[in-house]
Amino acid sequence: MNIKTLCAIPALLTLVGLSACTPANDTPDANQSIDLSFKLTAGDKTVSCGETYSGMGSTAASLQLQDARIYVSNFRFIGADGSETPLALTQDGEWQNEGLALLDFEDATGNCNGNPVMNTTVKGTLPPGTYKGLKFEIGVPTSMNHQDPTLAPPPLNLSALSWPWRAGYKHTTIDIETAAAENDAADYAGFSIHLGATGCGEGPMRAPPELECSNQNRPQISLTEFDPASQSIIMDLGALLSNTDITTNAPDTPSGCMSSPNDADCAGLFETTGLTGGAQSFVRAG
Repeated sequence: MNIKTLCAIPALLTLVGLSACTPANDTPDANQSIDLSFKLTAGDKTVSCGETYSGMGSTAASLQLQDARIYVSNFRFIGADGSETPLALTQDGEWQNEGLALLDFEDATGNCNGNPVMNTTVKGTLPPGTYKGLKFEIGVPTSMNHQDPTLAPPPLNLSALSWPWRAGYKHTTIDIETAAAENDAADYAGFSIHLGATGCGEGPMRAPPELECSNQNRPQISLTEFDPASQSIIMDLGALLSNTDITTNAPDTPSGCMSSPNDADCAGLFETTGLTGGAQSFVRAG
């Protein structure tokens, strides 16, 4: 079915990537350019560096952003028949490489400690067709995950987003400063959310594991109804932290969650990202 046929049948699902029923060029079977817009929010508020967000976590605490950089990969659009079509990412030499992209929601202002340049869009091409939803993963694919970041191509060349090679990259790097709800004027304490692979075996830390890590900790996201022409992909800190007390830290553990299955500070985050087997609530279409 070509583009013109689809445009003539309004009852069918939207042909993603088009703002109107006009192909990108004169070739009927040309792939369509797709821009996926991502937003980091605290509920219905877009999160920005230097701002304070209240009512967060299980104790309704306040937080300020320090860092928010997230790897995403393996994008597939869901067809009307349930089939999956990969999105071919644009190779830009900075934010996207092969099937991987890096989202950067901080601009190094306020308390943020990353860099001034942000990236909140994933770009690619998709064959013509009817599509109703989108699937993707939060994290670095196993085939790319265990390497020296000082030698890796962008966006895997950031040492701040990696652990030693055996463990690999931090799929999600979110650092926040928090204060208890009853005293927002108090000094802020740190809480980090560093989700990555664990259970990567014994051996030198600066070498890849012999076998795949037992805990990949790569959330699987499925948006059953999604139209990139009219919707964004929302990553909601409020939902992510809803089962977590961000004002305290489990004894004898690092600040926040470093992905250990034995760290009580990770339990709520594993739930809201779907890593415990239930439905994830962190990501939605909006």
